[in-house]
Amino acid sequence: MSKKDNSEKEQKEFKLEPIKGFPMLSWKGKQPFKSTRFFPAQLKEVYGKPDQYGWLNKIFWGDNLQVMSHLLREFRNKIDLIYIDPPFDSKADYKMKFKVDTKEVKTDSLIFEEKQYTDIWANDDYLQFMYERLILLRELLAETGSLYLHCDWHKSHYLRIICDEIFGKDHFRNDITWVRSTNPKGSQHKASRFSIFTDTILYYTKGDGAYLNIDDIRRPLTPEEIEEKYYRTDEKGRFYDGPIVSANTMGPRPTLVYEYKGYTPPPSGWRLKKENLIA
Repeated sequence: MSKKDNSEKEQKEFKLEPIKGFPMLSWKGKQPFKSTRFFPAQLKEVYGKPDQYGWLNKIFWGDNLQVMSHLLREFRNKIDLIYIDPPFDSKADYKMKFKVDTKEVKTDSLIFEEKQYTDIWANDDYLQFMYERLILLRELLAETGSLYLHCDWHKSHYLRIICDEIFGKDHFRNDITWVRSTNPKGSQHKASRFSIFTDTILYYTKGDGAYLNIDDIRRPLTPEEIEEKYYRTDEKGRFYDGPIVSANTMGPRPTLVYEYKGYTPPPSGWRLKKENLIA
């Protein structure tokens, strides 16, 4: 291959379709992202054994915008699922703590902090950063592909509008709440707001035929979780996880209201159908 051919290969340009979704979010300095060029990416690590298609898990090192431009050559319109956990614009410096043993001080060890990365952005810079990358993510997705965007309360409202613009509002599928803690500590420490112990995952698809199997998402409880959750026993020695009267607050459920052992529950009913409760 001649040097000219190599040069043309390295300079390959990818044209991007104009964004057609609505509504649109504007910010100072918003720039359209109409094309990107191929960038050679450094393959850092490879994991696992090749599957039937010869695929291996790969880790690339570099700016993700350039890495995605690199991936377009082979994977444009071919990726089935993308999950991203981008910066949240949390206005925090994330630091790593580590201990260093030393004989030159009286204490057993010293604690040092090393800054890992800074999640502090100007609002307009953050939005342009995410806008460009979400456009490339859409280019990589197959027509049946799905995107899961992990964010939190800082920018989730902006990111959803940007995704509506890029993917089309009709391809918004769900706003998934991820509870990071089952034991919130309340908000006494900061009276101006409630404690926030959830993250948000925005679920979008590229087309209308995306595949989703809920059964693939569910996972069985571990023995430790079963022991913690189902520690109560009834008169037959069967384990259960709590009161069997429904805590539903959405209104009466007459099909679940019936007498059992001399007791009739309130209009919200039992948690189980009668045939399952007495089985």
